[in-house]
Amino acid sequence: MVDADRRVRDSLAELLEMGDELEVVGRAAHAGGAIELCTEQVPDVVVVDPRLPDVDAGRALITELRARFPDTIVLVLSWPGRDDEHAAMRALADGFVPKSDAPPELVRRIVELAGHALERSPSGGRGTIEC
Repeated sequence: MVDADRRVRDSLAELLEMGDELEVVGRAAHAGGAIELCTEQVPDVVVVDPRLPDVDAGRALITELRARFPDTIVLVLSWPGRDDEHAAMRALADGFVPKSDAPPELVRRIVELAGHALERSPSGGRGTIEC
């Protein structure tokens, strides 16, 4: 997950690793770190909070991920009621997960969206996630 808040990154990574569906392969606090990790790991899924300190609402990051890693699924994780969902869709994200969901629901939605996207992926996916 690419999120400026370390607590969110760590908590979500721990929750995702409790199940068998996904493997967390990295965490980043900003867009530059996310691109570096994606270059090294080439994850199947990247979860992005579009409100990052080094990018205009994360749209530039999502656009760059789509351009450089076209087979990687990009999910936006943010608070509902903001323009993030619409911005994410314009930036070609594959899905939106609201941070307001309770932790089990949040994990279920990420696994569900990632699973559906991986089924459509030409590579078939490895089930790994950048977090």
